Amino acid sequence: MLESMNVSGLLDDVRVIQAMRNIRIEDFITEEMIISVMPSDKKEYETLHEEDVIGVLGDLFAYFYSNRPLKFYEGPSPTLPGFSRSTAAPHMIAIIAQLLDIEENDKILILGSKSGYMESVIQDIEKNTEAFIIEQVPEIYYITKSNINRIEGKTKIYLGDPVYYIKNLPVPQFDKVLLTGYVGSIPKQVFDYLKIGGILCAPVGTMYKQFFLRYFKTGDETWDEETHLPVMFSRLVTDYQN
Repeated sequence: MLESMNVSGLLDDVRVIQAMRNIRIEDFITEEMIISVMPSDKKEYETLHEEDVIGVLGDLFAYFYSNRPLKFYEGPSPTLPGFSRSTAAPHMIAIIAQLLDIEENDKILILGSKSGYMESVIQDIEKNTEAFIIEQVPEIYYITKSNINRIEGKTKIYLGDPVYYIKNLPVPQFDKVLLTGYVGSIPKQVFDYLKIGGILCAPVGTMYKQFFLRYFKTGDETWDEETHLPVMFSRLVTDYQN
């Protein structure tokens, strides 16, 4: 996939290609994640057998390596019954990483978690970057925290509302901002935490029609906007309404 994207001109940042090779999705599959996608009659630990695990792992890897999103959580949430969360498809992760144009010592704000996999790919591009993830759903927060604790890097995750918790972070402004769920429009307070000269990437639109946009902040209240490609992301979980 990476080679075909490179040949077609969709992916020309060799750092992104190497990071995608360095960070293996296998390192982000935990027992908790396996159980979360088990059939309902297999979810109890006592009925979890080796053949069940092998079957689920086979399905998970087949989906991911055929360039499709990987569901890493499905189950109840205190505020979102029937909630699920997936990684982005591999080609989308590569495109996002390239659009962010990561530079050495960047401080990166990531709103909403994708299990830690995409976040780890982004940080692997430049080892001296710092990434700060904010996730509102406790189940996703704990899965991501477990994953990022097992890898090298300067990635931290905070439990809170992705829009309203930013003010509590130890960084006044960020070089790069990534929204991992769609919004109707970018909240102004999110733009306020982006440095002038910084880049913000996000899926913007509605449940049925979204585009992945890149913004370049040119002044306190001004920015340039690029539209890249149609996408289909789940909504960013936040109490912010737009």
